[in-house]
Amino acid sequence: MNMQTFGRGLIAALAFFGALQVGQAAAEEKLEIVRPKDFKSDVDLWATFLRDAYFKDTEIIEDKTVIDMKTPYRAEDAAVTPVSITAQFDQSPDRYIEKLYVIVDNNPQPLVGTFHFTPDTGKADLALRVRIDRYTNIRAVAVLNNGEHHMVTNYVKASGGCSDPFGGDIYEALKSAGKMKFRTVGEILADQTQLGQFSISHPNFTGMSINQRTGNIVPPHFVNRVTLVYNDKVVMKAETGISISQDPSFRFFFKPGSGGTLRADIEDSKGNKWSEAFDVTEAPATAVTADKGT
Repeated sequence: MNMQTFGRGLIAALAFFGALQVGQAAAEEKLEIVRPKDFKSDVDLWATFLRDAYFKDTEIIEDKTVIDMKTPYRAEDAAVTPVSITAQFDQSPDRYIEKLYVIVDNNPQPLVGTFHFTPDTGKADLALRVRIDRYTNIRAVAVLNNGEHHMVTNYVKASGGCSDPFGGDIYEALKSAGKMKFRTVGEILADQTQLGQFSISHPNFTGMSINQRTGNIVPPHFVNRVTLVYNDKVVMKAETGISISQDPSFRFFFKPGSGGTLRADIEDSKGNKWSEAFDVTEAPATAVTADKGT
């Protein structure tokens, strides 16, 4: 083979591989546009299924006169996405929020939870952390004591939060289940309400995670009932599902008055039950951890 022939062959080979790389780059660029995490279905799950499934023919008013909601546009961790719901008025016997529904449209179990409030709550604010399976709308629907339903909606970019891999030992993870903490946050406000934060240790398995040690699916096991009672008056009750993050944590308002006892009753999907009581003082308190069940 002479040099001229070799040169033509080399040029042809370089041209071929160059074209291949360009074609690959173009393909990758096109794939970038339609990656599943960026894909937004034309099917509106809320309009076609979820609205009727949860609320049937009930009129829902979309506005921010009753509640507003804060969520990240892009979550740092899809398994612990913060959601903060703020009531636009105080609770009173004449007008109050009875329920808050939190819904993540594109989750395998869209209904995160139903949260019940009373006038004794003071304010029907709620902060929690949720799992997000893929890019989705998050909705909060407030039901007033007069039957009105008001909804706010935010779009959140996050994915994989319901199926994040589990690398530990299931039995070890469950050993600490049921341990609770409660603390008050900040000063008592002018309306005599105070912010409280409650959390319970629980892995909250969704049934979609793979155990990296065994390769098996981790069975669902999650907190499904939360009841918080202060001085024999219900502050908040909730029915929750797999879309609540590991170690569920809730922030809420209550009226501490001159002090008393906050009692937490918790149940999970396996029928396990835990109860703890926490002393509450009128002054701001530090974190309180219960050592054993009551």
